[in-house]
Amino acid sequence: MSTLQDDVGLSDKKPPRRILSHAKATGKNIHTMAKRHKQNSLIAVGVIAAILILFYIFDAWTHEETDDAYVTGHLHNISSRINAVVTEVKVTDNQEVKKGDILVELDPSEYVALALAARAQLNKSQADLDRQKPLVDVHAISPQAVDAAQSSRDVNDAQLRLAQLQIEYSTIHAPADGIIGRKSVEIGNRVSSGQTLMVLVEHELWVVANFKETQLARMKKGQPARITIDSIPGKVFAGKVESFSPATGNQFALLPADNSTGNFTKIVQRVPVKIVFDADSTKGYEERIRAGVSAIVKVALTDPPPAATKATP
Repeated sequence: MSTLQDDVGLSDKKPPRRILSHAKATGKNIHTMAKRHKQNSLIAVGVIAAILILFYIFDAWTHEETDDAYVTGHLHNISSRINAVVTEVKVTDNQEVKKGDILVELDPSEYVALALAARAQLNKSQADLDRQKPLVDVHAISPQAVDAAQSSRDVNDAQLRLAQLQIEYSTIHAPADGIIGRKSVEIGNRVSSGQTLMVLVEHELWVVANFKETQLARMKKGQPARITIDSIPGKVFAGKVESFSPATGNQFALLPADNSTGNFTKIVQRVPVKIVFDADSTKGYEERIRAGVSAIVKVALTDPPPAATKATP
């Protein structure tokens, strides 16, 4: 017959067994949940990886991209057309100018003197011609003498016109609206004909993207393009394909390759493609887009939008 002490001892031993079995069941459930979570994570990662691969394949099929691109525009080398001394420089570096503004004044004194001499010669030859013309009618001189006098008069007239043009060339005007850069002229310099004094860069800019010849199979005029400029990170500009170069860049090189001589090695050539900016996308960035900066161009190989037609009244 059991005693009270034995009953107490049995009651003390039962709870630990229940706790142990409950702990085992809980650990098994946690292991199962962890295993299931790991499987779900692997499936999710696989799905995401598949989506990314499919997106990359789709993007590569529907787009062509190149980082061999740069911004360019109309750059005018402002040079002198005469030999003269600079008397005044009216612009500074990075100054905005309008078409027709005076940029540089040259000393025209030498050409004013030449114009006066040419004027005197013209007057003399004109007077000689006027005296000789009536003498032909009375057979005092031959018609050939009058022709010679006429030719001398015409030459002197041309000399006067040339001298007047050189006086006009002493004032150098801006050929277009733009911004002055690389100014290398100062007051007192003696400049020569053809010497570059500064460069004027027009406001209209575009991108030249050098695509590989293998990337042009499905590229057409009018296709939309996305442009990113290295100096403006985070901003994507809109544009479109405007035209293709008539030859590869190698053909415009100073010494183009001649594949008919020596051992031939095939090299994939690049064709310059002109990409124009969409005016709305460049608003607020006009002062930050500069000619010569590097760019990345991505062209969508879709059918270009139809050209807008003017409505007939």
